[in-house]
Amino acid sequence: MVNKKRLRCHGLPERLVAFRRTHRIPASRLARIAGMSPQAVSQIELGKVTPGVDTVERIANAAGMDAAFLAYGAPSHTAAATVLIPPGFNPLALVADLNALLSGSTGVVDDVYKYLDPAGAFEWAAMLKQSEFSALVASVPLADLVQTLAADMKGHPSDIIALGCGTGDTEVRLVSRLLGKRVSDFRLVLLDISNVLLVIAVQHATECLKRSHSVPCVAVLGDFRRLTDYNHLFAPDSPRRRVFTMFGYTFANLDNEVQFLRRSLSWASEGDLLLLDLPEVATTNLEPTEIRRKDPGFAQRRGEDWVSGIYSFLTVPIRRNLLGIETCKVYTELDLTSCVVPGSYAVVNRVTIRLKGGEEKRFSVGYSKRYDREKLAATMSDEGWVLRETFSYGTSFFLALFERKRVR
Repeated sequence: MVNKKRLRCHGLPERLVAFRRTHRIPASRLARIAGMSPQAVSQIELGKVTPGVDTVERIANAAGMDAAFLAYGAPSHTAAATVLIPPGFNPLALVADLNALLSGSTGVVDDVYKYLDPAGAFEWAAMLKQSEFSALVASVPLADLVQTLAADMKGHPSDIIALGCGTGDTEVRLVSRLLGKRVSDFRLVLLDISNVLLVIAVQHATECLKRSHSVPCVAVLGDFRRLTDYNHLFAPDSPRRRVFTMFGYTFANLDNEVQFLRRSLSWASEGDLLLLDLPEVATTNLEPTEIRRKDPGFAQRRGEDWVSGIYSFLTVPIRRNLLGIETCKVYTELDLTSCVVPGSYAVVNRVTIRLKGGEEKRFSVGYSKRYDREKLAATMSDEGWVLRETFSYGTSFFLALFERKRVR
């Protein structure tokens, strides 16, 4: 259970009190059957604390009521979803930070600002519909991945936790395929910082789950880089295997992947799985000329619609919040020095802004790494994540499935 200030589940206390009084179930008896203290039940009914998913299920089973109705106000067969807002999530503060950044002459425009802006969310969704990009996303080898995941998940209660889910297209397709393999007793958690994209993801998931079996779905509006602030949401009362997914090259956009593993996923348990969607190095010869010649990010191998869509998405926070722009030019650089995973390099997008008054500003607006599979596996292993399997797709992308083997 967590403090009320940390998250709210609207109406849960009222539904529990009304059901208990209607069915004449004393709070003390409910607490005893649920294996909880009377004080804990009282705090929930007063709205002073909000129970986690497993606690809700325990209370519902003890009371003989539908767990989905208790949590969401809807019966389970409708595959209802609820949105939780974790502690510390303050979009107004993020906008203030962006404005302060843009008032300077240089800096890094973090991906957070792009997805937080409704226009940025629109640009990202538009990119997903662009023919070349959508064909690449559709080619993600989910069938092969599901064969491996299904063998792990059958007979084991599991949670699929989608970090940076965006519109949730790939995650929902993954859930559909798992259901097709008769995998049951798993929950779907969608986490993203964009309320616009999260709404779309919830709608996709709800429609999918309504047509299939009932899979509890929870949407969390927050920053996955701050998971330790609200990992109580993913800490069940009974053993469950967690499958963290990071589609859309999210892992490759991190400034420091090792620190992310140590800080945000340090609480992962042995046996948990981590699925990464990654770009692969164009060459293991880290010679700048060779990289620029072979990497699609430099070799002009992307279509015009792809490139213009990416540039439009990357510059949304600047174009929307910086007044008096005369010109906005995006260019690409190679970064061989700041990557923490050996054998990797980064493609960096920078923008030069000239204002109508003549002032010039320069910002970094995009950062995506490419990985050598073997060296990435070695780095991940040092952090307690052992490579289980890789799945190639496209011309330079792969999925990598890791298992938590050693907890620091």
